[in-house]
Amino acid sequence: MFEAWNSLLNVLSQFVIPDWGALIALIPIAILTLVVVVFAILFRRLSSAPRANRGFQRIEPATPAGIHLPGPSLSPILAAVGAFMLVLGVILGGPMLIVGGIAFALTLLYWLAETIRVYDREHSSSVQPLPAVAHDGPPAGVHMPGPSFRPLLGAIGTTMLMFGLVFGGWLLAIGAIALVVTLLGWLVDAVKEYRKTVEADQTGHLENIPAPRTPALLLGTLAVLFIGGVILQTGILPPKSANGEAGTPGASGASPAGSGGPPAASASAAPLPVGDVTVTAQGITYVTKTFSAPANTPFTIVFDNQAAGVAHDVDLIDASGTKVVDNKPIVGASSTVYDIGALPAGTYTFICSLHPIPDMTGTATLK
Repeated sequence: MFEAWNSLLNVLSQFVIPDWGALIALIPIAILTLVVVVFAILFRRLSSAPRANRGFQRIEPATPAGIHLPGPSLSPILAAVGAFMLVLGVILGGPMLIVGGIAFALTLLYWLAETIRVYDREHSSSVQPLPAVAHDGPPAGVHMPGPSFRPLLGAIGTTMLMFGLVFGGWLLAIGAIALVVTLLGWLVDAVKEYRKTVEADQTGHLENIPAPRTPALLLGTLAVLFIGGVILQTGILPPKSANGEAGTPGASGASPAGSGGPPAASASAAPLPVGDVTVTAQGITYVTKTFSAPANTPFTIVFDNQAAGVAHDVDLIDASGTKVVDNKPIVGASSTVYDIGALPAGTYTFICSLHPIPDMTGTATLK
């Protein structure tokens, strides 16, 4: 009964004091789920849409003379898959990061090779003399989507997210927001284009959506968010005095005037338990990156979780990638002592099972 009650409390704690780091790590999966749902709805509408009204006989598409339209290509899809594998590798680290980097590079090389082939095939026909009269727009019956800032904005949002995945913290949250905002704008433009296409199936006339204005407000907002994230990430703001770390009587540790005694210890700083090794976590980062312990002998790890409201643990993984020690997480700010059994000599990786990112990974040497 007691264990069942503890299990219920552990489940409820995820809602009362959620693990924000784990929630942020789920953002790429949430974005992927949203994309899959949007595509599923789009394909369902296309499959149930009535046939295009183009008269008694369907008009076979034919490219007018002097107009080059590249054929169908899988390169954008392959590049998207490679980019997803790279992002997944950045999150999980280890061999997956190498596999993701190789996959992304191969898909980009394939796209480059395909582009070169198209250019070499069409180069000779692309140097035709210009006509005497240049038309303002494509020929009748040809629809060319207008200019768009969405690819540029999407690339900026992806870059900001990559910065966040590397450095974590504020930059990760701001990068995720930037990518979601830029992709939603792209989705809005795609919906407008789709509606124009459906309208053309009924009227026979396809009109381009208006040319976009320069997104100065969005670009400025992204720049302000990124700069603000860098300032918050580096700790420039807020000032230390505002956190009580400096400039406040309780933080300086000074003894009362005229006491003549040593500085008084902080009342809020509880002493840590005694152990062989101490590992400290702040935010979503291990402050302790390496430690040494005796091999073939049981030892203890004092885990000081200083991240208030965030759960962390310290697990050990051997050189083959097998988890040899699986400890229970604790919610900060608190500390605990992990009893570690005798392990063979060698180099191990200690990691937080809830946040398997580079910032929460270290090296343990047993000898």
